[in-house]
Amino acid sequence: MHRLLILPTLLGATYAVHAQQLPTTASGETTRENETRRETQAADRKSLNDALSADMPGLNEILVAADPLDAQIQSLPAAYIRSSARSDLAEALSIIPSVRVAESASSSRQQGDIKPAEFSIRGASPYQNRFVLDGASVDNLLDPAQSERADNYTRVAGHSQGQFIDTRFLQNIEVSDTNISAREGGFTGGVVKAETRAYAGRNEAHVSYRGTSDSLTNLHIDKTQEREFESAAAQMPNGVPGEFQPDFRKSEFTLDGAARVGDIGIFAGYSEKRSTITQKQLLTMDLDNFRETGQLYTPSENRTLDNKSRYGVVRMDLLDRDYELNASLSYTNFDKDSFLINYLDSDFVGGHEGINLSVNYGNYIGATRVDVNFNAGQTSDEHDYDRHTLTQYKSTSIFDGGIIGGLGDLENQQRKLGGSLTFTTPINDIWTTDYGAEIAYLDYEQHRDQDFVAEDYRLDYSQTPLPDPIGPGSYAPADQYQSRVATYRAGDIAFSNTNGAVFGELAADGSRFFGRAGLRVERDGLLENTNAAPRLKAGVYLDNSQNMRLIAGANRYYGKSFLSYKLRAEERRLVEVRERDNPNDPFTAVADRSDYDYRDLDTPYDDEYSLGIAGTLWHGDIGLTYVRRQGQDQIRTNYDGGSELYNYDNSGRSTTDQVDLYWRSQPFAMVGANWGVNLGVSWMDKETDASYGDDDKGYNDIPNDEDVVFQGRRVRRSELPARDFATPVSAQVDVITSAFNDRLWVRNALSYTDGYRYLLREGSDPATGLQRYDIEKQDNTLRWDLSTRLALLPGAHSPYIGVDVLNVTDSRNIVRSESGVQLFGVGRQYWLEVGYDF
Repeated sequence: MHRLLILPTLLGATYAVHAQQLPTTASGETTRENETRRETQAADRKSLNDALSADMPGLNEILVAADPLDAQIQSLPAAYIRSSARSDLAEALSIIPSVRVAESASSSRQQGDIKPAEFSIRGASPYQNRFVLDGASVDNLLDPAQSERADNYTRVAGHSQGQFIDTRFLQNIEVSDTNISAREGGFTGGVVKAETRAYAGRNEAHVSYRGTSDSLTNLHIDKTQEREFESAAAQMPNGVPGEFQPDFRKSEFTLDGAARVGDIGIFAGYSEKRSTITQKQLLTMDLDNFRETGQLYTPSENRTLDNKSRYGVVRMDLLDRDYELNASLSYTNFDKDSFLINYLDSDFVGGHEGINLSVNYGNYIGATRVDVNFNAGQTSDEHDYDRHTLTQYKSTSIFDGGIIGGLGDLENQQRKLGGSLTFTTPINDIWTTDYGAEIAYLDYEQHRDQDFVAEDYRLDYSQTPLPDPIGPGSYAPADQYQSRVATYRAGDIAFSNTNGAVFGELAADGSRFFGRAGLRVERDGLLENTNAAPRLKAGVYLDNSQNMRLIAGANRYYGKSFLSYKLRAEERRLVEVRERDNPNDPFTAVADRSDYDYRDLDTPYDDEYSLGIAGTLWHGDIGLTYVRRQGQDQIRTNYDGGSELYNYDNSGRSTTDQVDLYWRSQPFAMVGANWGVNLGVSWMDKETDASYGDDDKGYNDIPNDEDVVFQGRRVRRSELPARDFATPVSAQVDVITSAFNDRLWVRNALSYTDGYRYLLREGSDPATGLQRYDIEKQDNTLRWDLSTRLALLPGAHSPYIGVDVLNVTDSRNIVRSESGVQLFGVGRQYWLEVGYDF
């Protein structure tokens, strides 16, 4: 049964923390002896915390719920949630050893970006994590691997997270990354569970505003790109802007509060992030400028791009009942102004929107704990262009207006309706059962409300004499004829599916041994597969107090499937392509060369094997774990030479080995202040046949059977080594200090990455024209971030000021290299904040 313990935090806000923060067993407690021991430990812990609280009168209490079927969950109390740079899930979880954050999140070239960063757990694709908010799945099952590109006529940029959660409105974040319970499914990475803050027994409110800009930031740029970075326009004039953002301003506004209305406790929060980026859209060829500066192209006038990200949430709890009943409603909206570089009239807005309703009920029927969740929601990704026609003059230089227009309007939408039911029943003092079911109905739709037309014009080279060029190798559009017309007709592509699962677990906890055996059977309605995932964990207590324990596990996890697997094939019926070879011929219908053929797919899965030791040491929780993940049936893109069509197949494989060490202190007093320390160190090695393109980190649209040149040899792309988040050694340590009766709060955060070998793309091979790759060595990196908050008045109600300093030492950290260019992390950056706690 659930037990409640009380523990103060360092932050003064109300957050819930999982029992992993306390020295409890990895499999939970069921025996009377264990109950007695835990009550004694709780009393000792409470005495210590009461002593600390005497010096910290402003601290609130937090609720710690001990789950009898604990799944080695990594949990973060309020003081350990990072939020100095982005206030997103990736930053909050970066302290956990199994988590790797995308390198582009800290890039000096893209500091104006406010979209949440992607992150990997246990080396898996970020799209194979499961995201849960208040008991409801908020996964994005549309096309999260897609990025906005000029050739994405039928694709919309996506993101792995359906809700862009602001972590400042959370009271608890849990990450399950090893020996994950059969309760959880739909992932091959890990499970991230976030819980919205709740009314904590008193009325309160908070308002804040913070911001930074390029004038408060040192940006480290590769010397070969410094000129074009400063001019905010790439010298490779093709595609979507975003890489070079030297001129930016970012701000964040938050307003939240909690109150009791009758028997209902209410928490509400609203945040708005804004970014303004100055860039240039058009380039012109300028030989005089080349002789003077070494740059062949001269950028146009400045363009101002606005980005907005909003998140709002309301949670209501029914108070003073023997049962639990709460509901939450959250809404996210993200809009990004953009354009295609050197495409005339190509302005567009990219957007992401999501809404989620979750209702939770919990009660006891006799000795059985019953938990019920009902949820409903909608997620959409879209782009809206000013123009619905894209015209390319093939015989006209791009600098002479060779491409005009945009990609029209296109939207992918996912609607869901689901629920879960879970029962937890103790059989006796040793044995406990956990069983239940969940179901989700999903409705997908791709919507285009107006025809989009892509048309090509080219010069008729058979004529004599040829018309006079308007530039070197460039001819006037009026001298060219229409050679190809591709029409993407307005209409909807819609289909639905139902995903379901049942699970059961049997857990035992004796005086010496503990363990858990479970089975989860899942139905993947989109791929029409039924899969059985066994979950096994066993352990032994290494001391009589049952403090230190040795844990081993063997588990299978089935991942998610995405809209794109079927959508690519369905799009064919809405595309019509006509071509001709000279201006006097009639148009002839031809097949689209990018057509996909749908074939039956299996659901990808990972087999996990782990061995670890965990317990308490030096007034804190410590754990050392080795995990091997073997990925099977991963989705890859394949080209069938016989049918001349692309398709997705299950040819992907991967093996990831990881060793994690963490130590997380309990609050302690020293030299007149109160302290907390969180340390995480991880080593990772990964082998995979994934073919990654640019920043895509999941299933992809680059054929594995494509030839490339690797270290001077011609090989298949599938033979390339991994280039992803699998850095070999990563270490994080946070030291948090609270002083002067809680009026001063300071966090020192250190991050270290060991040097490693990585895959480098070096452009085209002169002899073959194929993409060329090699292996390069990256130096180690060290970054120190400092955050401070100072309340100007004593007591709980006070204005405050805050300063965050990222990369205090202004280190020139290389985070990645691409095409022979080094990508550096942000230099020293200041965030300034003012706020009021009511």
